[in-house]
Amino acid sequence: MASGSDVAEVRAADRLCSRWRCQVAEPGLGGYTLNMLKVLLVLGVLGLLGCGAVEVKRPRGVSLSNRSFYDESKPFTCLDGSRTIPFDRVNDDYCDCADGTDEPGTAACSNGRFHCTNAGYKPQYIPASQVNDGICDCCDTTDEYNSGAHCQNTCREMGRKEREELEEKAAVAREGMLLKHKFIEDAQKGREEKQVKLQELVEKRQGVQTQVDSLRAEKEEAEKPEKEAKDSHKKEWEERKEAEKAAMEKKRSLEAFEELDQDSDEMLSTAELLSHVELDSDGDNLLSEQEAQTLFGGSDSVDIAYFQESVWSQISAKFKSESEAPSLPQVEEGTDPHPEIPPEEDEDDDGDEGDEDEEDESDEDHRAPPTKPQGEELEMPPYDEATQTLIDAAQIARNQFEEAEKSLREIEDTIRSLEKEISLDFGAHGEFSYLYGQCYDLSTSEYVYRLCPFNRVTQKPKAGGSETNLGIWASWAGPEHDKFGIMKYDQGTTCWQGPNRSTQVKLFCGKETVVTSTSEPSRCEYLMEFFTPAACQQPSDIPQEEHDEL
Repeated sequence: MASGSDVAEVRAADRLCSRWRCQVAEPGLGGYTLNMLKVLLVLGVLGLLGCGAVEVKRPRGVSLSNRSFYDESKPFTCLDGSRTIPFDRVNDDYCDCADGTDEPGTAACSNGRFHCTNAGYKPQYIPASQVNDGICDCCDTTDEYNSGAHCQNTCREMGRKEREELEEKAAVAREGMLLKHKFIEDAQKGREEKQVKLQELVEKRQGVQTQVDSLRAEKEEAEKPEKEAKDSHKKEWEERKEAEKAAMEKKRSLEAFEELDQDSDEMLSTAELLSHVELDSDGDNLLSEQEAQTLFGGSDSVDIAYFQESVWSQISAKFKSESEAPSLPQVEEGTDPHPEIPPEEDEDDDGDEGDEDEEDESDEDHRAPPTKPQGEELEMPPYDEATQTLIDAAQIARNQFEEAEKSLREIEDTIRSLEKEISLDFGAHGEFSYLYGQCYDLSTSEYVYRLCPFNRVTQKPKAGGSETNLGIWASWAGPEHDKFGIMKYDQGTTCWQGPNRSTQVKLFCGKETVVTSTSEPSRCEYLMEFFTPAACQQPSDIPQEEHDEL
């Protein structure tokens, strides 16, 4: 069993070894013997011999780039400059510096960082709290030097896999760059062609505009006599209609007078008018003698001239001729409204009368309504030959003008389209111009998303329903070093009680042009991943196996 002084020496050696990259075991556990430790302590070379020659001598958890700050021949100054301590207090498992830099290899400082060398893979920093916690965070296992955890160094394998992935990405980038160069060539050629076409259309527009102005003047000149002739024809037709209507009304008034003048004395009395209850004015369904006198202008009777000039205009809308609407036989009070069938001889007479009534009703059904007397023209008659000649000439002028105006509109639309396309930012060398006018779909379980670069992003339910606008093209929105890495689409359909929808499209290098994913990280803010050869960069040399940090 070791003495008290032996144990003290072991602990001193352990502290020193913890500071550097080695480990001291208790006596009898397979570590250094106590006598050996005494020798090493005396000679002051424990750090060199115990740690071997694998790495450049520096405290545990310190990166090679920070080695200069940890000079064991000098007191240690915390990296934040707040304090200076004796160097033997570095990695002594007690936190002296506020920034934790005096304990890079222990878990003493909550804000400390431990550097994993990870020879064969990528160096990394981990929080000091993960040192000796029983979990291997460094692939070279150096973070678990005193926890007893059974860790396996996987750095070489991880480095190999990473290099394979980098090689695969480089291969994709090389293929993508071939396509990108083709896109750039096409873009430059296409831009030149569009600029030439734009200039040609601008010059052509001037000539067509002159032609349109000339044809407009010819059209207006041809339309003047056309309008005069058509107006004259219409006026004559309307005057003739009015004359025919007046003649028809006069005829109807005469027929009405003759029907009302029951004694044929060419005078119409109030008594003869009383049977026409439809002319009632006070709504009691009874035409009184006083109401009849009012219609007659206070007289008891009127002649046909006065009737046509004054009375007919008052009653024509209400008057019902007996031939138009035969009245039902009046039933005297106290008699049966449904009498028995009369004797046989009367039945025959009634039958004859019934046949006559049926013939009358049949004729009446096919007769024109009284408001449209027979002979009245419902449509304007054709134009005369002279008027039609003027109309045809004006129509030819209109057709020529409209054709020229249509051609001018098409030219202007094409000019606007070309100007818009030429003004768009298609990348540093125009490599994204091939996307213009194209659309790419992504189908999910619920929706079909459509990305139309430099235009809009939409979403449509698979179950049916209207399309939702997720944003229209706004600008490139990538960081300064990668401006063309993100597309921004905004001013989409407004969310319910929320903002307008918007979408960011992240671009990645790919051999094919395809939307691979979409998500909604925040309400009404969408994110798409879009692969395109135009996003590829020249692949750098594939990194060889990394040098171990010594």
